Amino acid sequence: MVVWAVATIVSVENLYVAYGSQDVVKGVSLRVSQGEKIVIMGPSGSGKSTFLRSLIWLVKPREGRVVIDGLEVGPGTLREVRMRVGFVFQHYNLFPHLKVIQNIALPLVKIHNVPPQEALVRAREALRLVGLEDKADAYPLQLSGGQQQRVAIARALAKNPRVLMLDEPTSALDPELVEEVLQVLEDIARRGTTMLIVTHEVDFALDVADRVVFFEGGKIVEEGPVDILYNPKTERFRQFLKRLHKRMA
Repeated sequence: MVVWAVATIVSVENLYVAYGSQDVVKGVSLRVSQGEKIVIMGPSGSGKSTFLRSLIWLVKPREGRVVIDGLEVGPGTLREVRMRVGFVFQHYNLFPHLKVIQNIALPLVKIHNVPPQEALVRAREALRLVGLEDKADAYPLQLSGGQQQRVAIARALAKNPRVLMLDEPTSALDPELVEEVLQVLEDIARRGTTMLIVTHEVDFALDVADRVVFFEGGKIVEEGPVDILYNPKTERFRQFLKRLHKRMA
């Protein structure tokens, strides 16, 4: 029998992140295999979003080591690391004065040195992947919130990232718009993209996650395969899920 090793694409060791004198992430370690889908959950203020942002130094860690796609994250590698990671924020961060196609293509040209014509081809392909090829010449304010978030996802995908990170991508959306974004993310997951996603969407986690990580007080309190959502090991995670279900009922 042949056993194929799965490469580690994200490695985090003993990560600490502080705001002033207050530690927000406290000694977190995590390994993510290539192609793995990690859903990160936790109550407000637990450090989950700060942790995700700190992996590419959107918030600089106080201590610890992060390696992404073979590169240790630091001052000398930060540009290259960010070129290999697609990051999707809660609030789209689209330029309102630029058309959708320009919002996607311009960063490829200005930041990643992609030739303009190639950037347009990649931008249109990314829009096709999120089902918005017919909106290429629209402006962001002409789109719904769900469509704007899908454009933000397309912008991240156009980089051909090795890792896709999403920080609560549906939290700013009206409930009826959430499903269209989650469907796009499920389609991306099926393509084998490595994903780290901060979300409270339990059904989405059940559909796509390989592993669930639960944060509390700046630490990982529980992690395991997706079926821990049915049978949490810790009372804290059990209570969190119970409140989550009540809120969504």
